[in-house]
Amino acid sequence: MTFNRLLSISTLLVPLLLLFGIIAGACYYRYLDKKNKFLVVYLSVCLTIDILSRIAGEIYNNNLIFIVIFSLLELVFFYIYYRVCFFKKNITLYTVATSIASVYMIYEMFTLKDVEPIDFQPYSKVICSFIIIIMSINNLFENINKEQQDSMIVKLSSVFVIYFSLNLIFFLPVNFLINVTSSVKFYFWFANLLLTFSFYTFLSKEIWKNGSTQKRLQSGF
Repeated sequence: MTFNRLLSISTLLVPLLLLFGIIAGACYYRYLDKKNKFLVVYLSVCLTIDILSRIAGEIYNNNLIFIVIFSLLELVFFYIYYRVCFFKKNITLYTVATSIASVYMIYEMFTLKDVEPIDFQPYSKVICSFIIIIMSINNLFENINKEQQDSMIVKLSSVFVIYFSLNLIFFLPVNFLINVTSSVKFYFWFANLLLTFSFYTFLSKEIWKNGSTQKRLQSGF
């Protein structure tokens, strides 16, 4: 089995992991706190885009535009997530940044939808990751400066900073990774797959832990 084939098969683990997280969230949904309920929605968005991109890839042999679509949905989600669950003030900057970035992503969506892979160079994922990193760092320091720190918030924001920082670095040369003929690119894609898999595993685990813990507390066991 070639490495390329192994990589292709390995990507099938992603929707299975997302499905596990969503099922866990659905089973414990009424016990979850607000932060984890949002994470269930996020995993649902990720699974939907994953499935649609695979279908588009089979039909049109090109699903790269979903990088831009997912970036837009991801940015809007995290803006709402932080605004509802964490930030209570000083959100004007993030509102403006998210609005401008969203307009640009919509522009990219229409200008790149018919572009050949050799010319495909989106910046939406980089912009999306950068804004999420800033929000996560802000939230992390806000919580660290409190007398009573919420360990879950610290853990979540730290993971978001790490994941989206690596994601940003990976997607900067995305055009090179798509078009380079060297087999080295598959190792980069595999590294990104491991990163994504680890991130979704963490979120699924947090949802399951929060739901099971809250259920025991509410049940008195």
